[in-house]
Amino acid sequence: MKGGLLVNREQPQFKPVILSLFAILACWVFVFWQGLTTAIDIWLISEIFNHCLFVLPGTAYLIYLKKDQLDLNQLKPNYFVLSLCLGSLLLYAIGLAGDVQLFMHVATFTFLPLVLWAYLGNQLALQILFPLIFILFCIPVGEELIPTLQEITADLSMVMLNWTGIPIYRSGLYIEIPQGRFLVAEACSGISFFIASIVIGSLYSYLNLRSNTRRIGFMLISIVFPVIANAIRVFGIILTGYLSNMEHAVGADHLIYGWIFFSLVIVCLLAIGELIREKLPAKESPQTLVEPSPIATKKIDYKATIIIILVMSLFWTWFKSISLQLNELTQPSSFMLQIPAESNRQTFRYNWQPEFRDPFQESQFQSIINGLRLDTYIVWYPKGHGELVSSLNRLYSEKSWTLEQTRYFDTEGAQNIILDTIVNPDSKRLLVHWYVIDGNVFTSKRDAKLFEIYRILTGAYVGSGLVAMSFETDSVSMLRDQANFEEVVAEIMPQLNQYFK
Repeated sequence: MKGGLLVNREQPQFKPVILSLFAILACWVFVFWQGLTTAIDIWLISEIFNHCLFVLPGTAYLIYLKKDQLDLNQLKPNYFVLSLCLGSLLLYAIGLAGDVQLFMHVATFTFLPLVLWAYLGNQLALQILFPLIFILFCIPVGEELIPTLQEITADLSMVMLNWTGIPIYRSGLYIEIPQGRFLVAEACSGISFFIASIVIGSLYSYLNLRSNTRRIGFMLISIVFPVIANAIRVFGIILTGYLSNMEHAVGADHLIYGWIFFSLVIVCLLAIGELIREKLPAKESPQTLVEPSPIATKKIDYKATIIIILVMSLFWTWFKSISLQLNELTQPSSFMLQIPAESNRQTFRYNWQPEFRDPFQESQFQSIINGLRLDTYIVWYPKGHGELVSSLNRLYSEKSWTLEQTRYFDTEGAQNIILDTIVNPDSKRLLVHWYVIDGNVFTSKRDAKLFEIYRILTGAYVGSGLVAMSFETDSVSMLRDQANFEEVVAEIMPQLNQYFK
């Protein structure tokens, strides 16, 4: 035990504080129940976030390690921090209204350290600053980095393959060698390595490094090292496939190699930490037993607890009203989408098919306009019948297609329409899409979601729809096809939007 102040935990002032903390935690679980349970579902289902299961127990243990230094003389609730708590509560309401789980999760796990800070006060919160920040690793966020990590991994592995002189060709996330084709899929992005490395790196820095410079340096290493290591892993898989004539590292075995490689990456990361770790032990100072003073009275403690629980209870009432509004189903007949007649013909086979979860209405049809054979997909979600703008809904199957490039163009009716080029081993397609929320057109997913949330919070929401159009092209005529496609979209867009009115 290092020297310093030791607090006498046998004093009676500690009991009401512990009871108040349990009451606040119980109220937090009750108010943020939906955000907490949906987060736990993600922790259990996604291997990317399995580590989140250990964050709250780990936080409790890190605080427990500080038990002898926590002096209740410093218990002075900071009610100003409650204004920050209100921000988390408002974000949770927005997430609840728009069914944006990311907002709900961010609000849930930012509110907890903030409310503990508000209750304990500045001095005590400062002593457990890292454990409070560590709670933020409960937020299941990071999947948004997968496309970027896929691109970085593909770029770095191509650089390494060029060093070897192996004949290679890249199309999007596909890398081809004479013996076969490899796809830098989501599983190859290294997102699990990346997030786990940051969590382990931060924990190691806190427990083993004392210099802030060393801690920051090791955290930067924890961010960069797994990205480079994952690129080396993909390079090794492709090289093994080349040397073995595709007999090894092309099936499930390369996933096994990946986990072995990940273990080696963590060992190497910890070894780097040991190399930069301070060698001299900290000097021990005399230990002094401190008795809690009457400042930490039951009156101060209970007052803070009642105020905090009252604030959470008021917002819980608002959350409940939002949930009741969302669960109130509209009459479907009043909001039926006017599907175009040609969409009812089921005589075509499509090699492009959007994936939307539980749509109230959807339709896909083909038409020939200005010589282009267009596939058009329309989907509709009226109020109370599912969610349009969701990460679960995809414009194309990521098992069958990969994004090659993205560009933007404008029309009289909309700005910054996204034009994607998607590819697979057999074909290449141009793809555009836009959202229609209560009659308003949006080309940005973010703007569409924010407007949808606004309409829900004001009680004026009717429904959300999406139009996606695609057609097959090739590398030879792609520039000409892009120009023709943009003209067709500008011409037909107003007509398609009429289906939502």
